[in-house]
Amino acid sequence: MDQELVQYLDSRFQSVNRQFQELRGEMSEQLQGLRGGTTEGFQGLRGEMTVGLQGLRGEMTAGLQGLRGEMTEELQELQGEMTAGLEEVKRHSGVLVEGLRHELQLVAEGFAMHVQVQHVQEREYHDRQHQETRALIRSLYDELRQQHDHLRQRVENLEQKRQD
Repeated sequence: MDQELVQYLDSRFQSVNRQFQELRGEMSEQLQGLRGGTTEGFQGLRGEMTVGLQGLRGEMTAGLQGLRGEMTEELQELQGEMTAGLEEVKRHSGVLVEGLRHELQLVAEGFAMHVQVQHVQEREYHDRQHQETRALIRSLYDELRQQHDHLRQRVENLEQKRQD
């Protein structure tokens, strides 16, 4: 979105530059045409037109200076608008970045909590498995001990019967 605004402002600036260049070209053409016509007129009416030509030159100079002033003001205004727009884009981007940082922090905290809960659940599962395994081993040990005691008793009984 920010890139679109920058592209829009660049295209507006290029459009204004093109308009200035076209205006400058038209003005140059007009000045060239005017000079050519004025030069031809001077050749035939030099003495009579000197005063009129000086007046015309003064008017043209004033007009061009006025046009330059207007163009300069327009350009400065456009640059001010572009600067303000860019500052707004920067502020907006900063707000977006801060929002993303906050969301990323929430995701990281959620993930850490998930890992911790998962660790506790796995630990409980392994503890239960360990207790069940110990109980099974104890049960088997007791059963083997009983069988062993029973077999010892039988062996003792058999040995006693044999001695008798």
